[in-house]
Amino acid sequence: MTGKKPPEKYYLVREDILPEVFLKVIEVKRLLDLKRVPSVNAAVRRVGISRSAYYKYRKAIRPLKTMEEGAVTTVLVTMEYQEHSAMMCLAVFLEAGAEIIGFQQTPPVDGLVHILATFRSSGVLEYEEALIYRLTQTRGVVRVESLRQT
Repeated sequence: MTGKKPPEKYYLVREDILPEVFLKVIEVKRLLDLKRVPSVNAAVRRVGISRSAYYKYRKAIRPLKTMEEGAVTTVLVTMEYQEHSAMMCLAVFLEAGAEIIGFQQTPPVDGLVHILATFRSSGVLEYEEALIYRLTQTRGVVRVESLRQT
């Protein structure tokens, strides 16, 4: 056994026949993305589902537009200031094949720089999680925070 996961299968399903919990998970994600609520707890209370239901299904459902075009994610990377800090970070995105939409670095303050990167991925959440993990393993990276995903 090679240990490889079989490829994921996707199905196109009309919204009106989806179980209500899936629609509520989408609404929780929308509320969080738009910052209409301060936390997951507040969002799930507002739409009427449990936190466990949200966490169980949040990676499994996403609007079709996102699946077709790929997810747009923004991350904030805090790095120790070094020569070519931004280039080391940018290299991770390029090696992963992410489509860079925006990339900005702040001037160094107290030996740290902040890099705000917005990218489009293939729409596969595991891909994004792997990319963010690779960023955390880059020399000089102190923290990586995912700010938004649509």
